[in-house]
Amino acid sequence: MRIDPFEALQPALFTAAVLGIIIVAAFGVLYVLRARNRRIEARTAQYLEKHHNYFNYISINIDGPELLPPPGPLDPDELIAIRVKLLEWIETFGGVHRAKLTDLCREMGLVELERKRLHSPRHWERIDAAYHLGVMRAKECTGELLTLLEHEADDATAFVVGRAAAKCAGTSGELRRLILRLAKHHPQSRQLIADIMASSELDSVPVYLELLQSGDENLINVALTGLSGRNEAVLFPVLEQLAASEHKEIRIKASKLLLEYPHLLAQERIESLIRHPDWEIRASAVKAAGSQRLPVFMDSMKRGLTDESWWVRYYSAKSMAGLGLEGFQTLCETASSSEDELSRDTAWDAIHQELESAAVLAAQDIRHILHFNRLSHLYETIFNESYTSHPAKAASFGS
Repeated sequence: MRIDPFEALQPALFTAAVLGIIIVAAFGVLYVLRARNRRIEARTAQYLEKHHNYFNYISINIDGPELLPPPGPLDPDELIAIRVKLLEWIETFGGVHRAKLTDLCREMGLVELERKRLHSPRHWERIDAAYHLGVMRAKECTGELLTLLEHEADDATAFVVGRAAAKCAGTSGELRRLILRLAKHHPQSRQLIADIMASSELDSVPVYLELLQSGDENLINVALTGLSGRNEAVLFPVLEQLAASEHKEIRIKASKLLLEYPHLLAQERIESLIRHPDWEIRASAVKAAGSQRLPVFMDSMKRGLTDESWWVRYYSAKSMAGLGLEGFQTLCETASSSEDELSRDTAWDAIHQELESAAVLAAQDIRHILHFNRLSHLYETIFNESYTSHPAKAASFGS
């Protein structure tokens, strides 16, 4: 039986026709959306130009007692256009100026407008409203934002709503509810949660301190992540307890937080952390000891050069190099006579890095030449050979 070639191609032709229609329809929708966006942008620019004098008034009177809304009735599109400029300023300013602008938004009805949109049946509109309420620091809407967060809990949009709630939060209790919900549904997003908490105008330390004492591994890790870089003496007793936690991640993070402020720790405490079973803690401890630039840690640094962990060896050598001529001499002696190959290699790398750095500084500033000459002399004395810098750097030094 002979098959008609045209009939055989009909399914393929039908599929191609359907795909063609879909593509044309998609381009049509895209064209309509782009045209709509252009109209909105043009209308917004028109309204911003219309209220140019009003924006000048705000700029001039931002330090005055209060800001007045624009005169006369405003249609919804006009109000939204003005909102664009006000929210831009709110994110730029802080303190009293931001508070005045948010009060102005409230008086103009912008907060109430977004509050109504927060209950829209359209998902994207609810998220958009949450974002704008967050920018306006609408404290009266925090409860509704937290309720919306519960519905958005498992979606990526939870972070948009969460940041808005953090900006609006007026009490530590609201911050606590926020972080508990985010930590429950997004336990792996600790850094993002910490960043969201940092956007709040409230002090988050009391909330974090409560989480540190909760006994919940996930919440403790979230709190430790958020506390990085915070110099709060009230945290030290709790951090000392957590540094002995049975959970490795917790004790490492707690120890690293303690070591962010080595000047507040006793020498014996730093020494004990340098000898810790976890290499991550040993590396952080020897790095912190190096930041103190105290020769009392020289023996610990020298011992660290033989550590099984590359990072401990690296920071031990780097810290020794930071101790000046005494540390550099110890590195040279280790590189020339140590029986441990890894120790020799680590010391050798640190020596050359220090010499290269000193050569560059000497080439740029005559005041550094004496230091470079002293390092070079030590090198030549111990290794019985002259130090030769990288050709490009040597040429720069010679010029």
